Formats: sequence, C-alpha cells, structure tokens
Amino acid sequence: MRKAFLYISVILLCIGCSNENLDQELTSPYKQTSSNADSSAANTLDSLTLLKILINLPPSESDNKDYPDAGIPRLSIVTETLKDPEDEYTDIPALAIILKNGEIISDTMSLSIRGRGNTSFEMPKRSFKIELTDKVSLLGMPKNRDWALLANYGDKTLLKNHIAFKLSEWLGASYTPRSQFIELFLNGGYRGVYQLTETVEVAKNRVNIPEQENSYLVEVDRKYRDDESVVINEREMAFRIHAPKDPTEETMDRLRLHLDSLERYLEYIHQDYTLALDSTPDNWFNIQDFVRHYWIQEFAKNTDAIPYTSVFFTWVAGSVIRMGPIWDFDMAFGVPAAQESPTGWYIRNYSWYRRLSKTPNVGDSIATYWEENRGVFEALPDSIGVFAEQISAAAENNYRCWKDILGNVNDDAHSKAYDTYAEAVEDLKSWVRERTRWIDDNL
Repeated sequence: MRKAFLYISVILLCIGCSNENLDQELTSPYKQTSSNADSSAANTLDSLTLLKILINLPPSESDNKDYPDAGIPRLSIVTETLKDPEDEYTDIPALAIILKNGEIISDTMSLSIRGRGNTSFEMPKRSFKIELTDKVSLLGMPKNRDWALLANYGDKTLLKNHIAFKLSEWLGASYTPRSQFIELFLNGGYRGVYQLTETVEVAKNRVNIPEQENSYLVEVDRKYRDDESVVINEREMAFRIHAPKDPTEETMDRLRLHLDSLERYLEYIHQDYTLALDSTPDNWFNIQDFVRHYWIQEFAKNTDAIPYTSVFFTWVAGSVIRMGPIWDFDMAFGVPAAQESPTGWYIRNYSWYRRLSKTPNVGDSIATYWEENRGVFEALPDSIGVFAEQISAAAENNYRCWKDILGNVNDDAHSKAYDTYAEAVEDLKSWVRERTRWIDDNL
C-alpha cells in the first residue's frame, strides 16, 4: 500500500546523503543548473526527481500517532524552496498529491502557492491560494487551475463557510463555490483541517457570464490594494473589478456611471419609499437574487456583508445587477463579539439592503421568501450535525495541532471558549435555532 507525506526530517536526511550542492538544487527544482553539471551528475539527484520521491514517502510512526488518518482526503504540498509562503504576492512553485485512506488518488500535480486573505493571512493558521499548471478536477469538482485553501482559523467549528455555501446551494443560487474538507500537509508539517474551495472567477463552471468588456464580476471591497482595478462611487463605496481583467478606463467609467445612477435612484426612493411602486427596483436588480443573497447574509449576521468586503455581484451592461456568489462566512453565525447574539436585524440596517428593504415590493418579497423557504433554515442544525460528524476525527487532529484555539478568548474571532470541538458545534446549532425563532417572531 502506498502512503505519502512530506517530512522535514526525511528531507534533511536526503540532503545529508547527497552532495553539498543539493541545497542549491532544491531551490530550483524545475530547471537543471548548468554549472559543474558533469562533475555533479553522478552523485546529485535532480531536484524535481527528489521532490517526487519525497512526496511519496510513508509517514513516520510519531506522525501516525499524533495525526492518525481521519477518513477525509489529505493534500500534501512541497514547495521548491522547502519554505512556506510568506506573503500574499509571491507565487512559489510546488508539487502536490491527494490521498484518501492512505492511498494516493491523484497524479503528482505541479502548481504555485501563495498566501491569501487580508486579516486571515495574519492569523497563525494561514490560508493559501494555489494555481495548478494544468486544469485539474480536484475531489470531483470541475476542472480549473485556481483554488483556495481556507484555514477557517476564526471559526472553532470549521463549518461556517461550508454551511453558508450549502444554504446558497439549497436555496437555488445560480452558482455557489464548491468545496471539500481536507487535511493539509505543507513541507512536511501537519497544518490542520482546511477547506479546499473553488475561487470566485468567471468560468464556464463557476461565474458563468460572457467574457467581454461590458460584462462585470465585481466585489464590494474596502480592503482593496492600490494595484487592483477599483472604482469609487458617489457614496465612496469601493468596487473591485475581478472581470474583465485589466479593464480599460472606458470599461471602469461605464461601471462607475452605472453605480452612481443606482445611488441616485436609491436616494430618490429614500425620500418616499412608495415611489418605488412606480419606479421599480427590478429595473436595477434581479430581485430574486437580491432577496436570496439578503437572507443568507442576514440569517448569518455576516459582518463582512454590510457591505465591507467579499460581497460579489455581476452586471452585464444593459441588464440588471445580480447579487452573488456568496463568500467568506468565518466571521458570522455569532462572531465577532458584537454580533454574538442571535437576535436583532443586522444586514438590513446597511447600504443597499437598508433602502431596498423599505420599499413595499422588495419588503414584501423578503417576507414571502422567508415564509416559503424557512424550512431550509430550520433544518440547518441537523445538517451541521452531519457535517461535524464527517470531520470530527480530523477536527481532533486539527486541535491537537492548534492547541490554543478552542479555549482562546483573546480576540473578536475567538470571543467564546470551549472545552471540546463537540461543544463548539452544539453552540453553533443552538445559535442557528435561536436565530430562526427570532426571525419567525419579528418578521
């Protein structure tokens, strides 16, 4: 039976067994060095060959004892530098394999890896972005090159992004990122439970919109960087353009003018919300998408969705705005501390949600949607229990590695302490039940 993990001790052993130039070789595993090639060829392993050997080595007895196979896939990645990514900008070449129940279930994959996220990358358990050299189907998900490894460090249940994605899927969103739980080994070290997730991008099996200059995938993002394509509207909201790539000034101006026109319309109906009966919001938004998006964000009390960051929408010039796909729910369902209570309206107090929810037609659509779909929300605690059971053994490994998370109460993301993973899961289920009851009583 073939098992595979990368271990620093084995790497060091191999380095010691080869010649002194092997360190230099390992820093460039995808190309041969030309200097001293003849003299070193006889006693120096090619770096790529060495990495392929290392990626298929069996785990040590101590690692088997500390992090026993938990029944979910394991992703093992080794970088050409044998070092972890240190920032969100530098892509490091790497190799990877996937295992399930001790068996290798993938080819050896060539990829690049870098850090991802803003606040999340500053946390001890970091998230990563990987880009495969070739389009590959990972764990049954459609082929693509771009994937994210979500650490979910701020979520003690490890489930919040997953259950938000499932809500979106069950409620019929046109696209929701697919994901699978895995355990990550990076450069020989166990890193815990991660969510291997599709990234939000325009593609046939992801955000399926025309790839043209007047077709947009946009993120409301106050955390944008100076090197990103961003337009600022009249209300000083920042909109990051994910598609089209490298937009022209004309393309950016088209979006800015449309968003400014939208703000003027919302200000117009804000003077008297009955005006929306004659000048309907569905000239601006796909109302079904808007209401679905609203309820997922409101139900979870997602702090990023006010909107602050990670709020996506698409727009094709001449058509309406379609909200979604959803993204980033680790700071939701009872965190941070300010949103710990399952009571109270949250999202509807902000921005587009605040003004549109007060119009008679959209307000009625919001109420009707809850009445027609509340069973999906009500059943969520049972689903949480099923998902938790699927990763419970892996979660034990995760918290054996990250010992200080469950009991930590030193920041907003970790405002409540738990003795066990099961206790954290039960608290999430209780929060969801209370949230459902409160909405029933106050809609």
